[in-house]
Amino acid sequence: MNRFLVGAVLTIGLWTSLTSAEDKPGMSEKDLAVMDQIQEDLYVNLHWCYWHEGERIYTDGEPGSMRDPNSLRTDCISKQQHNPHAVELLKAASNDLIAALSQRAVLSNEAEHQMWQNFSWCGYHENLRQTFRDELSRNDFNGIRSTYYNCQAHNPNTKNLLAELSNAHIRVMVNRL
Repeated sequence: MNRFLVGAVLTIGLWTSLTSAEDKPGMSEKDLAVMDQIQEDLYVNLHWCYWHEGERIYTDGEPGSMRDPNSLRTDCISKQQHNPHAVELLKAASNDLIAALSQRAVLSNEAEHQMWQNFSWCGYHENLRQTFRDELSRNDFNGIRSTYYNCQAHNPNTKNLLAELSNAHIRVMVNRL
């Protein structure tokens, strides 16, 4: 893949969804498709760092604010050392794009990974509902994350899902149980 094009696409930042080359004079449909694919590749690799590797998107406060995009990039690069293409994409991406794609990951958590079903399974099936409530009453969000992780340790595709959520979101989920 052309390194100049990768850098140009990711430096632009937020690539709006365009329907045709008419929306961007001087760009062909093929160019648009390549740019969209580069951004999608970045999303897949960034999202993997969160849901599979457990890289936290939000700070520890409540409600929790999104971490600095540059620190997210640095931490994800360390998780992706085995994947040179992902490292290249992460290094080239703008802070705005990292932030936007991280937000997309948060919004897709339920649809892509059935977060509520996995969390409520721990609460009801594994009888951890009261444990979650007790931890919440102490504002022990790391405890909730740890309890959930241990409950889902057998499943590498679910054990780190809470890494994508803020403490405020976790509070809502525990209160739903």
